Amino acid sequence: MRHHESDVVDGKMLAAFAMGLIIGSVATLLLSPQSGRDSREQIRDYVRRKGEDWSDLQEKTVETYQDIASGTHKGLEEIQETIKEAVHAGMDEFRKEWKDVKNNR
Repeated sequence: MRHHESDVVDGKMLAAFAMGLIIGSVATLLLSPQSGRDSREQIRDYVRRKGEDWSDLQEKTVETYQDIASGTHKGLEEIQETIKEAVHAGMDEFRKEWKDVKNNR
């Protein structure tokens, strides 16, 4: 199986697990021996908490992406600068050698 196909299968398994967890949680709340009002309040609180968790996760994901993108950009700039310095140093050496070759003729 190629790497991409494996990621798709893993994603589907994770989604199925999450859906099962959610359905099982809701079913447990609905079938519990408490009043409908209490169950609805409990479900509402659960959904609110999970919404906050998802929001926090989203913020952390965006921050992590920005950190990675910033680090990658800085890394590329450093690589470009190193290459420029190496090229200039090489050109300077070539000019010195060329000058020596011309003077020794």
